[in-house]
Amino acid sequence: MKIIHTGDWHLGHRLYNYDNTEEEDHFFRQLAEAVSREQPDALVVSGDIFDTGAPGNDVAKRFTDALLAVTSRCPDMTTVVIAGNHDSYSRLVVDESLWRRARVHVFGVPAEDDSGFADFAKNFMVIPGKGVIAAVPFCHPRNFPSVGGAAGENRGKDYFEALAKYVADHSERLPAVLVAHLAVKGDIDLRGHDRTLIVGGEECVGLSELGLSYDYIALGHIHCPQWIKGERKVARYCGTPRAIRFDETYNHGVDVVTVEVGKEPAVRTEVFEPLRMLKTIGGDKGVLFEEALRLVGASDLPADTYIRLNVRMGASEMCVPDWTERARKECAAKGFRFCVINPIREEAPGKQEDRKMLTMAELRELSNDEVLHILSARHVLSDRQRELVKSLMK
Repeated sequence: MKIIHTGDWHLGHRLYNYDNTEEEDHFFRQLAEAVSREQPDALVVSGDIFDTGAPGNDVAKRFTDALLAVTSRCPDMTTVVIAGNHDSYSRLVVDESLWRRARVHVFGVPAEDDSGFADFAKNFMVIPGKGVIAAVPFCHPRNFPSVGGAAGENRGKDYFEALAKYVADHSERLPAVLVAHLAVKGDIDLRGHDRTLIVGGEECVGLSELGLSYDYIALGHIHCPQWIKGERKVARYCGTPRAIRFDETYNHGVDVVTVEVGKEPAVRTEVFEPLRMLKTIGGDKGVLFEEALRLVGASDLPADTYIRLNVRMGASEMCVPDWTERARKECAAKGFRFCVINPIREEAPGKQEDRKMLTMAELRELSNDEVLHILSARHVLSDRQRELVKSLMK
């Protein structure tokens, strides 16, 4: 079975005050070209379709129009879309009956039967003669449907164990793929993420917990494309198809995957060209503000490049009021898009481990979902409670 693995589109994301509609359209054109060229059996979209659970009507329409245009390039292709932690599952699945007319299958939650037990058949599909796909949208481990027996704290682990058995029993000797949106425990490249969202969190799942029934595990949630280390080379994050943060300094695109029973999946990454570059001036350690302005003036970056200035500052030093306006004018003179001055602070001795505060620049880079996660780190919220809080943050 040949699939194109993509995800973490974050449609509607704004880079500081800049609308990214043109960047999203540019991505969709490249995705449509890849689908037309590759003619895959399936397109799998592994969550975080939108950047917020309440996308604007224009963003939702852009998703609908773009996905229909993409799927039209390969009429026999089956498309599987799952909800991520940034998505409102109810908003995503509202048109699922209409989507199926275009061979698009949308999964919002791990399904339950009338008794509240897991109904794996509703999250499972067969592509005749090609393969099978099990779809697991984002779900807090404690909110997974029960698989019978005592309902303990290992509902997520129990769910994946039972799902793997179901897939093994219903795979019809075809290649089996798991599509899931979650954080996997292990040595993960988290560039572009707040590490508190993933590292040591109770939402992390061990690779072994997902089971051995799959020939490929198509993951979403982590933005850096990478394989998950384990006994088998089977699980992979495809990453974001375009950079949505300055720290996402790696190639972006989609993965073209050939899956065969019992064999290591063959993956080829189609790298997409960005419409505009994101460039940090000042390096990881930062430079003094005047030096940052000089580097902007001396830069030969393409016009329309998004610019972040890393400015080295003392632990208690504040930005001078006119810095932002001066930086904006210097960037405008070069045809750049100025975004932000990012303070790189010199930590006071003995205080590095105690520093928990975010700068305003760092806070602006977080989505509502990431802010929610940080604020609720000490409280367990149901999916419904998370949706209600997110709706208040619009």
